[in-house]
Amino acid sequence: MAGRPSKPVQLVKMEGKSHRTKKELEHREKMEQSLYTGIKFKESPAVKSDPIAHKEFLRLKKLYKHIEYVDGLDQQIINRYCMTISQEESYAKQIEILYEKINEVEGFEEQMKVYDSINKATTKLNQIKDMLLKLEDRLFLNPTSRVKAIPKTPPEDNKNKSPMQEFLKRKAGGSGAT
Repeated sequence: MAGRPSKPVQLVKMEGKSHRTKKELEHREKMEQSLYTGIKFKESPAVKSDPIAHKEFLRLKKLYKHIEYVDGLDQQIINRYCMTISQEESYAKQIEILYEKINEVEGFEEQMKVYDSINKATTKLNQIKDMLLKLEDRLFLNPTSRVKAIPKTPPEDNKNKSPMQEFLKRKAGGSGAT
C-alpha cells in the first residue's frame, strides 16, 4: 500500500508545521522551483470553441491565478480536464435522453437496446477518464505526480558515509574523495 502523496512546500508552509527539518524543506522547495517554467498555461482552440470546456477553463484559470505551482507544463492536463468535463456533461445529457426514451419505446427488446446504449456510454466515459488519469500520472503531467517525484530528503553529506560505502563507490568507478 502506497503512502500519501507529498504536499508542495508552499502548502506545508501555509499549514505552519511539519515533521520535516528546515534543511529538508529548503531542499524540497529548491527542487520544486526547478520544475517551474515561468510560462502561463493557455487555452487550446478545442477548449475555446466548446462552451462548457471554456467555462471550466476560465474557472480554473481564476483559481490557479495565485498558485505558482501550476504553469505551462500543466497546459495539456488542464485543457484535457476541461474537455473531459464537457464530455461528462454531454454523456450525462445523452444518458438522460436515453432514459426518457425507455418510456417511449415499446417492447422488451427495444428497451434492452436502450439500456445497452446507456451502459456503453457510461462505460466509455469511465474508460476515457481512467486512461487519462493513468497517463498523466505516468508522464508527470500533473502537479501531484511531479511533487511525488522529488526526493523527500536532501542528498546525504559524504561525511556521514561509512568507510565501506566509500570503498564500494571507488570500486564502482566513482570518486571517493570529497
